[in-house]
Amino acid sequence: MKERVYIIDYDVLSPIGLNRDDLRENLYNNVKGESKVSNFETDGIPFKIAAEIKKDLKFLYRNEEQFIKDVCISDRKFELTIALANLVESRFKNIIGDCNPNRRGVVMGVGSDVIMFEQFEKEITSTVKDTTYQFNDLIMNLSSRIENMGLMNPYDIHAIYISEMFDLRAFQKSTLSACTSSTQAISIAFDSIRNGKADIVFAGGTDSIINTMALISFGKLGVIPESGPHDEKTCKPFDIGRKGTLAGESAGIAILASETFIKKSKIKPLAEIVSIGNTLDGYKITAPDPSGDSMEVAISTALKNGKVLPGEIDYINAHGTGTKQNDGVELAVINRVFGDYGKEVPISSTKDRHGHAIAAAGIQELAVLLTGMKNDFIPSNMNLVNPIDDSFNLVRENSRKKIKYALSNNFAFGGVNTVFILKNIE
Repeated sequence: MKERVYIIDYDVLSPIGLNRDDLRENLYNNVKGESKVSNFETDGIPFKIAAEIKKDLKFLYRNEEQFIKDVCISDRKFELTIALANLVESRFKNIIGDCNPNRRGVVMGVGSDVIMFEQFEKEITSTVKDTTYQFNDLIMNLSSRIENMGLMNPYDIHAIYISEMFDLRAFQKSTLSACTSSTQAISIAFDSIRNGKADIVFAGGTDSIINTMALISFGKLGVIPESGPHDEKTCKPFDIGRKGTLAGESAGIAILASETFIKKSKIKPLAEIVSIGNTLDGYKITAPDPSGDSMEVAISTALKNGKVLPGEIDYINAHGTGTKQNDGVELAVINRVFGDYGKEVPISSTKDRHGHAIAAAGIQELAVLLTGMKNDFIPSNMNLVNPIDDSFNLVRENSRKKIKYALSNNFAFGGVNTVFILKNIE
């Protein structure tokens, strides 16, 4: 018998909340994280709007060693990981209790490394060699104290740090698959518990695309709109007038646990991960397959494996990027899988509030979904004015509804499609 998999806790750093309680209140109040970029100079580039975490995060990791603080200065993704880990440290340690460390693992979805132009210039003048050394030193210091380490590379630093803090010795894994990275992390964690390789897995991700290189790159691909002088509603999922997504940043972690563990520890879980659907179409490295065939298979597989009927899904947490390439295809796929019920089930994307965090998109949206499930709440498509298809139930206003089963979609460049079905635990 394969283990059932539950979520027993989670937290997130988001442009609309520095913890899950903030996230809940700001979702209710329609707070938007969208504003003019402030963490670097945008003069000379037409992409000036993003969803930043504005508050200085040093208050969360003020007791860290100085060389870790130094690395945080040059690596925003790592800073988000450090801040998040310190935010949840005491609570998460209490939850995992006396579970055997060799039965505890971690999987983190991470974004691609980006050397910002400003940092690259400093590299040329050799002014940051000490920081580079300290980063490598950090990797070696942590990895040398963790059992069962495999091949190491800089992307592993996030999983290694979390493993060290929480004594997670079963495995320390990293995954990079663009917009599905943290959803893939959840998938890997799910499979590990189902197949008896661990009792607890920390699954999450971290990313930020709010830097010169990323904004220019995504802008050149046509997925981030140029900033107008007055209109800051840059992300309009499922709207005829959509022009692109909203650049974002986030870090989040969920604790997944086996049924055996929760029964032994007498923990009441928040939700069950019923099933996951994964496909890879390999259509194009910078665009989704316009047929949506592999997206359709991913959703159908999740429903089939979870033994959940389409009509049992109470809400679809859509990928909904607000790009020309994604939104129409996603609705067409929902229509093909769900039939007539696809026009009834509530559908929304919250990227118009917190932006697209790429590698951390899945874990941020899992936090949004869990928040909604536990509070009988469905967030709206805030910037929706003229739907691309008015026959769908594209939620226009925040609404109250009990959610038993929910489907969450994430689709990535390169054709990695990952979806999961959650069941609320009353």
